[in-house]
Amino acid sequence: MNQKTEKITVYLLFVLCLTLRVVFISQKNLWFDEVFSWHLSLESFYTIIVQTANDIHPPLFYFLLKIWNYVFGDSVTSMRFLSAVLTSSSVFFLYPISRRYLDFNNSVFVLMLYIVSPLNIYYSQEVRMAGMNLFWNIGSAFFLLKLMDKPHNYHRIFKDRYSILFVIFTAAGIYTHYFSFFILAGELLFIIYSYLKTPKRIIPFIILFTAIFILYLFWIPDFITHINRGQSWRSPQRLYDVLHEYVNFIRDLNLGLYYYYTDLKIVGYITYFSAIAVILAFTGIFFKNIENNEKPILLIFLLFIPLILAGIISFKQRIEFYRYLSILVPYYSFFIVYGLNKWGRKYIFYPILMLLLIVNIYGMRIHYSFNFKNDDYRDLIKRINREYLTGDRIYVEPNYNGWVINYYKKQNKINITDPVYLRYGWNELMDSLNTQKPERFWLVMDYSSIDTLDYHNRISNMKQNFTLDEMTTYFLAPSKVELYRFIKTK
Repeated sequence: MNQKTEKITVYLLFVLCLTLRVVFISQKNLWFDEVFSWHLSLESFYTIIVQTANDIHPPLFYFLLKIWNYVFGDSVTSMRFLSAVLTSSSVFFLYPISRRYLDFNNSVFVLMLYIVSPLNIYYSQEVRMAGMNLFWNIGSAFFLLKLMDKPHNYHRIFKDRYSILFVIFTAAGIYTHYFSFFILAGELLFIIYSYLKTPKRIIPFIILFTAIFILYLFWIPDFITHINRGQSWRSPQRLYDVLHEYVNFIRDLNLGLYYYYTDLKIVGYITYFSAIAVILAFTGIFFKNIENNEKPILLIFLLFIPLILAGIISFKQRIEFYRYLSILVPYYSFFIVYGLNKWGRKYIFYPILMLLLIVNIYGMRIHYSFNFKNDDYRDLIKRINREYLTGDRIYVEPNYNGWVINYYKKQNKINITDPVYLRYGWNELMDSLNTQKPERFWLVMDYSSIDTLDYHNRISNMKQNFTLDEMTTYFLAPSKVELYRFIKTK
């Protein structure tokens, strides 16, 4: 296979990858986390820093989204296109990495598994940092391998473009999401493993990681605060729960996140098959007679170190593997192809690999067949819009879900002209009612929030001062939303 044909093939696979991530990209609603990204991108860079410091994620994704929205607009398609482009561009890193250890045909198989991954497609169509984080990290791994191809004089380390790009991509990753530190841990172990017998060759990498540390100094106090604070709503898990999460992750990698709405019996069979494929790939890598220098140690570390660390953390606070570890899809794709290939029996390797591709395509079809994500307020907004009268007030509990209404109000030509009143807490909401004294108002009660036990009593108290004109319940994932319309009691 000549280089020109390989390049054409990779570019065609990139086009296929991008096409699958662009098709139906605006089909599903923006869910709350995506709307939060949009809401934060409206702020100044300084405010983004302040608010992310008070949140749980670093600020780089919001910085770049703000710039992206300024240039390309903040429609659903435009904002999600950022993630689609980045995850698709990752094939230009994944292919040469795969090509180091596999022939052309098997490297194409790796790309195909990545391209049709329903989990990757899901996060490629989301206004969040998962797609960007995957791009930075696969790029970091690529440049690290390039650096290790030749010895470096540490006095001239920064005259090498790969050194600079490695520092930039690695620093960008940890400024995008904290789970990039898991990838960084895998890279560190790989460097130590590779140079145990020649420790002097580690010196240039010490310089590079020092540069990354210096670039990250600005954020270290907030990083420490976030790590210590954690996420209080996430519960600790037992060993059984953690092991079950690993099995679920294997299923999610191959089926995506909409399997729950399909035939669960078929999903069960697919889960067993996927687990068997992983076990066969695992044994192919670790138990077949292969020389150490033939093993893709870095990619093995990049897959298993994050999995191990995520499991350890889950004992204290549950981690949603499908979300935070979606950055592992390229390494998983390589692991499956490489591990199965090491069995050396094509009658085993190719049928299993083709079945896995079919399973992923099935998961991709499931993904496209559903048109919603969590917190789908679209019908609710249409209802308010149809019956909205000038002077109506709109209140939302909890207040931050009002950002969803504000987004669609900005994007669409709708009748709602007055602002959505966002007040931080029920008492503040009641103060607004007492101050504004509206003749008629809408109240949205979202049951996906943390504290909903008192919602019924709040509505009962509201009826003492206002007349309930209408109430509609919307059953949304993950819970329900109640829409009330009150009028002033005569």
